[in-house]
Amino acid sequence: MFIRVGSTNRRADAAQIQELRRYANHGSFDEQPIPELNSEALDFRAASELFAPVRKLTPSSFRNLRVTTKYQEHDVPTVGGYLLFGKDRFDRFPDAWVQAGRFAGKDRSRLLDSTEIRTHPPGAAEEAMRFVQKHMSRETVIGPVRHADRWTMPLVALREAIVNAIVHADYAQSGAPIRVAVFDDRIEIENPVSCRSD
Repeated sequence: MFIRVGSTNRRADAAQIQELRRYANHGSFDEQPIPELNSEALDFRAASELFAPVRKLTPSSFRNLRVTTKYQEHDVPTVGGYLLFGKDRFDRFPDAWVQAGRFAGKDRSRLLDSTEIRTHPPGAAEEAMRFVQKHMSRETVIGPVRHADRWTMPLVALREAIVNAIVHADYAQSGAPIRVAVFDDRIEIENPVSCRSD
């Protein structure tokens, strides 16, 4: 089986073939049930705190949001629900975390600061933003009456890139976490498992 990549055709690997089969059956990896677990495997407190500003969560809310699904008359976590709120999610998805680092200069030869962000994915995006802002430079623009701070990179664009890296990671694969690297002249956000080149 071959898949189209840019202007070339490449032989699909086993993981890509499995993903195509899931799409053909109108299901995604995130929505698959984990039948060997029950709903107690999810951290409902963390989920409820996250959704508190928007809505109160109930068991039916979790099903509607596809955090859980019915499997043989029982509520079980979906893969996506377990990734988001699983109490022991690293047992099943060891790469579902963010590694952030601040490097001196323009290469990775000297690491000045680093952190491992292992909170639930919605919180991980916020922590990654805080880390980058701590190390990002900004300038003060002085006007006739007031001054304003201006970041060297638009925060909205940066947040979008971090959220995209977390949301679009291919957690069916394993190999490395999401990486955020701050250099003197740029910020790199890597999602190596979803950007494999076979």
